[in-house]
Amino acid sequence: MGGGCGGYGKNDSNKDGDVTLADFFRDIQDGGGAGYSGARFGGGTGSSVLDDNNDMYVSEAEYMRGQKAHEANQREGIEDGRFGNAYRDSQNILSKFSNKFGALPRGSIRQEAALFEAGGPEYGSPIETKNAARFLQGFAGDARDMAMAPVRAYRGEGAPPDPVGTPEQQAISYDSILNTGSSQFDKLPKDRRDAIIRGTQSLNSRLGRPMAMPVPTVLDNYFDYNTSEKDDYIVRDNGDGTYYVKYPNGAEAIHDLTEITNLGLIPT
Repeated sequence: MGGGCGGYGKNDSNKDGDVTLADFFRDIQDGGGAGYSGARFGGGTGSSVLDDNNDMYVSEAEYMRGQKAHEANQREGIEDGRFGNAYRDSQNILSKFSNKFGALPRGSIRQEAALFEAGGPEYGSPIETKNAARFLQGFAGDARDMAMAPVRAYRGEGAPPDPVGTPEQQAISYDSILNTGSSQFDKLPKDRRDAIIRGTQSLNSRLGRPMAMPVPTVLDNYFDYNTSEKDDYIVRDNGDGTYYVKYPNGAEAIHDLTEITNLGLIPT
Protein backbone atom coordinates (compact mmCIF):
# COMPACT_ATOMS: atom_id res chain seq x y z
CA MET A 1 0.00 0.00 0.00
CA GLY A 2 1.46 3.37 -0.92
CA GLY A 3 0.85 6.95 0.10
CA GLY A 4 -1.35 8.53 2.71
CA CYS A 5 -3.16 11.82 3.07
CA GLY A 6 -1.06 14.96 2.85
CA GLY A 7 2.04 12.99 1.83
CA TYR A 8 2.15 10.97 5.06
CA GLY A 9 3.10 7.32 5.14
CA LYS A 10 5.09 7.19 1.88
CA ASN A 11 8.27 5.87 3.53
CA ASP A 12 9.02 2.49 5.10
CA SER A 13 9.30 3.94 8.62
CA ASN A 14 9.40 0.58 10.42
CA LYS A 15 11.99 -0.91 8.02
CA ASP A 16 9.95 -4.04 7.29
CA GLY A 17 10.44 -3.84 3.52
CA ASP A 18 6.91 -2.67 2.74
CA VAL A 19 5.00 0.61 2.93
CA THR A 20 1.71 -0.10 4.69
CA LEU A 21 -0.95 1.59 6.77
CA ALA A 22 1.32 1.12 9.80
CA ASP A 23 3.84 3.49 8.20
CA PHE A 24 1.11 6.10 7.74
CA PHE A 25 0.11 5.92 11.40
CA ARG A 26 3.72 6.11 12.54
CA ASP A 27 4.40 9.09 10.28
CA ILE A 28 1.53 11.10 11.77
CA GLN A 29 2.72 10.32 15.32
CA ASP A 30 6.47 10.95 15.08
CA GLY A 31 6.43 14.70 14.47
CA GLY A 32 8.33 16.66 11.86
CA GLY A 33 5.66 16.59 9.14
CA ALA A 34 5.10 14.21 6.24
CA GLY A 35 8.08 11.94 5.68
CA TYR A 36 9.99 13.37 8.64
CA SER A 37 10.18 12.85 12.37
CA GLY A 38 10.88 15.63 14.82
CA ALA A 39 11.03 17.07 18.31
CA ARG A 40 7.76 18.90 17.60
CA PHE A 41 4.68 18.11 15.57
CA GLY A 42 4.57 19.56 12.09
CA GLY A 43 2.02 19.48 9.33
CA GLY A 44 3.21 21.87 6.66
CA THR A 45 5.85 22.12 3.97
CA GLY A 46 8.87 23.64 5.69
CA SER A 47 10.53 20.53 7.15
CA SER A 48 13.01 20.04 4.31
CA VAL A 49 14.50 23.50 4.98
CA LEU A 50 14.47 23.18 8.77
CA ASP A 51 16.17 19.77 8.58
CA ASP A 52 19.62 21.30 8.22
CA ASN A 53 21.68 18.09 8.23
CA ASN A 54 19.26 16.04 6.11
CA ASP A 55 18.83 13.25 8.64
CA MET A 56 15.02 13.31 8.18
CA TYR A 57 14.64 14.38 11.82
CA VAL A 58 13.86 18.02 12.67
CA SER A 59 15.58 18.45 16.02
CA GLU A 60 14.59 20.90 18.75
CA ALA A 61 17.69 22.96 17.87
CA GLU A 62 16.60 23.13 14.23
CA TYR A 63 13.07 24.09 15.24
CA MET A 64 14.40 26.77 17.59
CA ARG A 65 16.55 28.29 14.87
CA GLY A 66 13.51 28.54 12.61
CA GLN A 67 11.28 29.86 15.40
CA LYS A 68 13.73 32.61 16.35
CA ALA A 69 14.12 33.62 12.72
CA HIS A 70 10.33 33.66 12.28
CA GLU A 71 9.87 35.84 15.36
CA ALA A 72 12.59 38.22 14.13
CA ASN A 73 10.95 38.38 10.70
CA GLN A 74 7.64 39.33 12.32
CA ARG A 75 9.23 42.04 14.43
CA GLU A 76 11.12 43.51 11.49
CA GLY A 77 8.35 43.09 8.92
CA ILE A 78 10.45 40.77 6.76
CA GLU A 79 8.44 38.70 4.29
CA ASP A 80 11.05 36.41 2.74
CA GLY A 81 13.27 35.02 5.53
CA ARG A 82 14.26 31.48 4.54
CA PHE A 83 14.37 29.72 7.90
CA GLY A 84 11.64 31.86 9.44
CA ASN A 85 9.27 31.14 6.59
CA ALA A 86 10.17 27.45 6.72
CA TYR A 87 9.21 27.37 10.40
CA ARG A 88 5.96 29.18 9.67
CA ASP A 89 5.17 26.82 6.80
CA SER A 90 5.95 23.74 8.89
CA GLN A 91 2.91 24.31 11.09
CA ASN A 92 -0.81 23.86 10.56
CA ILE A 93 -3.85 23.93 12.84
CA LEU A 94 -3.44 20.33 14.07
CA SER A 95 0.30 20.56 14.72
CA LYS A 96 -0.08 23.90 16.52
CA PHE A 97 -2.74 22.35 18.76
CA SER A 98 -0.60 19.26 19.49
CA ASN A 99 2.43 21.38 20.39
CA LYS A 100 0.37 23.71 22.60
CA PHE A 101 -1.24 20.66 24.23
CA GLY A 102 2.28 19.76 25.34
CA ALA A 103 2.64 16.33 23.78
CA LEU A 104 5.94 15.00 22.43
CA PRO A 105 6.17 13.15 19.10
CA ARG A 106 6.84 9.45 19.18
CA GLY A 107 10.56 8.73 19.43
CA SER A 108 11.61 12.34 20.00
CA ILE A 109 13.02 11.83 23.51
CA ARG A 110 15.48 9.15 22.44
CA GLN A 111 16.39 10.94 19.20
CA GLU A 112 17.26 14.10 21.12
CA ALA A 113 19.31 11.95 23.51
CA ALA A 114 21.18 10.43 20.55
CA LEU A 115 21.92 13.90 19.16
CA PHE A 116 23.12 15.05 22.59
CA GLU A 117 25.42 12.03 22.74
CA ALA A 118 26.79 12.85 19.28
CA GLY A 119 27.21 16.60 19.54
CA GLY A 120 26.41 17.86 23.02
CA PRO A 121 23.82 20.39 24.21
CA GLU A 122 23.99 22.48 21.02
CA TYR A 123 22.43 19.62 19.09
CA GLY A 124 20.37 17.47 21.46
CA SER A 125 17.92 19.28 23.73
CA PRO A 126 16.23 18.36 27.05
CA ILE A 127 12.60 18.14 25.94
CA GLU A 128 9.68 17.38 28.26
CA THR A 129 5.95 16.93 27.95
CA LYS A 130 4.01 19.84 29.45
CA ASN A 131 0.61 21.43 29.94
CA ALA A 132 -2.41 19.14 29.52
CA ALA A 133 -0.34 16.27 28.12
CA ARG A 134 1.77 16.13 31.29
CA PHE A 135 -1.35 16.11 33.48
CA LEU A 136 -2.90 13.25 31.51
CA GLN A 137 0.36 11.31 31.62
CA GLY A 138 0.41 11.62 35.40
CA PHE A 139 -3.15 10.36 35.60
CA ALA A 140 -2.41 7.42 33.28
CA GLY A 141 0.78 6.64 35.21
CA ASP A 142 -1.13 6.42 38.48
CA ALA A 143 -3.67 4.09 36.89
CA ARG A 144 -0.89 1.92 35.48
CA ASP A 145 0.82 1.71 38.89
CA MET A 146 -2.43 0.56 40.47
CA ALA A 147 -2.95 -2.07 37.77
CA MET A 148 0.63 -3.37 38.12
CA ALA A 149 0.59 -3.57 41.91
CA PRO A 150 -0.48 -7.25 41.99
CA VAL A 151 2.27 -8.10 39.46
CA ARG A 152 4.91 -6.34 41.55
CA ALA A 153 3.69 -8.11 44.65
CA TYR A 154 4.02 -11.47 42.88
CA ARG A 155 7.46 -10.76 41.37
CA GLY A 156 8.77 -8.76 44.33
CA GLU A 157 9.37 -5.04 44.60
CA GLY A 158 12.45 -3.90 42.74
CA ALA A 159 12.50 -6.92 40.45
CA PRO A 160 14.34 -6.14 37.20
CA PRO A 161 12.18 -5.60 34.13
CA ASP A 162 11.90 -8.29 31.52
CA PRO A 163 14.55 -7.99 28.80
CA VAL A 164 13.31 -6.24 25.66
CA GLY A 165 15.83 -7.58 23.16
CA THR A 166 18.04 -5.79 20.66
CA PRO A 167 19.04 -2.11 20.89
CA GLU A 168 16.53 -1.39 18.12
CA GLN A 169 13.78 -3.10 20.10
CA GLN A 170 14.82 -1.23 23.23
CA ALA A 171 14.68 2.06 21.33
CA ILE A 172 11.18 1.38 20.03
CA SER A 173 10.08 0.19 23.48
CA TYR A 174 10.88 3.66 24.83
CA ASP A 175 8.29 5.34 22.59
CA SER A 176 5.47 4.94 25.13
CA ILE A 177 3.25 8.00 25.58
CA LEU A 178 3.93 7.67 29.31
CA ASN A 179 7.54 8.76 28.82
CA THR A 180 7.57 12.34 30.09
CA GLY A 181 10.92 13.53 28.78
CA SER A 182 14.68 13.70 29.06
CA SER A 183 14.74 13.75 32.87
CA GLN A 184 13.06 10.36 32.90
CA PHE A 185 15.48 9.09 30.26
CA ASP A 186 18.43 10.22 32.36
CA LYS A 187 17.19 8.09 35.26
CA LEU A 188 17.50 4.86 33.27
CA PRO A 189 20.52 2.64 33.98
CA LYS A 190 23.45 3.69 31.80
CA ASP A 191 23.56 0.41 29.89
CA ARG A 192 19.87 0.81 28.99
CA ARG A 193 20.38 4.43 27.90
CA ASP A 194 23.36 3.41 25.78
CA ALA A 195 21.40 0.58 24.18
CA ILE A 196 18.48 2.90 23.36
CA ILE A 197 20.84 5.46 21.80
CA ARG A 198 22.59 2.76 19.73
CA GLY A 199 19.24 1.42 18.62
CA THR A 200 18.02 4.90 17.69
CA GLN A 201 21.11 5.56 15.57
CA SER A 202 20.72 2.13 13.96
CA LEU A 203 17.07 2.83 13.09
CA ASN A 204 18.10 6.16 11.56
CA SER A 205 21.56 5.76 10.06
CA ARG A 206 21.67 9.50 9.23
CA LEU A 207 21.08 10.55 12.82
CA GLY A 208 24.07 11.59 14.84
CA ARG A 209 25.46 14.05 12.32
CA PRO A 210 25.04 17.27 14.29
CA MET A 211 23.30 20.25 12.74
CA ALA A 212 25.75 22.40 10.79
CA MET A 213 26.51 25.21 13.20
CA PRO A 214 30.06 26.41 12.45
CA VAL A 215 31.60 29.03 14.69
CA PRO A 216 30.68 32.27 12.91
CA THR A 217 33.20 34.88 11.87
CA VAL A 218 32.31 38.52 12.47
CA LEU A 219 32.43 40.54 9.26
CA ASP A 220 33.36 44.09 10.28
CA ASN A 221 33.00 45.35 6.73
CA TYR A 222 29.21 45.00 6.87
CA PHE A 223 27.08 47.98 7.69
CA ASP A 224 23.59 49.41 7.22
CA TYR A 225 23.44 51.36 3.96
CA ASN A 226 20.20 52.98 5.14
CA THR A 227 22.05 54.89 7.88
CA SER A 228 25.64 54.58 6.63
CA GLU A 229 26.67 53.69 10.17
CA LYS A 230 28.59 50.62 11.17
CA ASP A 231 27.63 48.42 14.15
CA ASP A 232 23.90 49.03 13.80
CA TYR A 233 23.75 45.36 12.83
CA ILE A 234 26.00 42.44 13.71
CA VAL A 235 26.42 40.08 10.76
CA ARG A 236 28.32 36.80 10.82
CA ASP A 237 29.03 34.43 7.96
CA ASN A 238 27.95 30.91 8.97
CA GLY A 239 30.09 29.41 6.23
CA ASP A 240 27.19 27.52 4.66
CA GLY A 241 25.60 30.22 2.53
CA THR A 242 23.64 31.67 5.43
CA TYR A 243 24.32 34.62 7.71
CA TYR A 244 23.53 35.31 11.34
CA VAL A 245 22.10 38.83 11.80
CA LYS A 246 21.55 40.62 15.09
CA TYR A 247 19.36 43.69 14.67
CA PRO A 248 19.87 46.97 16.56
CA ASN A 249 16.87 46.10 18.77
CA GLY A 250 18.45 42.77 19.78
CA ALA A 251 16.37 40.54 17.47
CA GLU A 252 18.25 37.68 15.83
CA ALA A 253 17.69 35.88 12.53
CA ILE A 254 19.35 33.67 9.95
CA HIS A 255 19.32 34.99 6.35
CA ASP A 256 20.84 34.11 3.00
CA LEU A 257 22.93 36.52 0.93
CA THR A 258 19.94 37.86 -1.02
CA GLU A 259 18.09 38.65 2.20
CA ILE A 260 20.95 40.51 3.86
CA THR A 261 21.56 42.38 0.59
CA ASN A 262 17.91 43.46 0.59
CA LEU A 263 18.44 44.73 4.13
CA GLY A 264 21.37 46.82 2.92
CA LEU A 265 23.87 44.70 4.83
CA ILE A 266 26.33 44.11 2.01
CA PRO A 267 30.13 44.02 1.90
CA THR A 268 31.85 47.37 1.42
